[in-house]
Amino acid sequence: MQNLTAHLNMIKAMKMKPNFSELARIYGMDRRTVKKYYEGYEGKPKNRNKPSKLDKYYDNIKSKLGIKEVAVKAVYEYLKSKDETIGTYSNFNKYIKKG
Repeated sequence: MQNLTAHLNMIKAMKMKPNFSELARIYGMDRRTVKKYYEGYEGKPKNRNKPSKLDKYYDNIKSKLGIKEVAVKAVYEYLKSKDETIGTYSNFNKYIKKG
């Protein structure tokens, strides 16, 4: 990809229109992909900044886990009874460990 983008930048600097089909043959990809990169596509982001479904329950989770001898599974089951859309227990456990 870096070779392709460098090639496209060189063509842009010379103010020429590239032959997308020829570049596609050279780099072994579809001509529409070459055109997409010519028009400024930079690739997918490395990570997503998507909020968790559990973020709205953060304070509630923190207070429940602050109580002595309360299990994570019990807090999960409590929240699951309130809202079915919070996800799976394994994701809940990862959320607890992360935050």
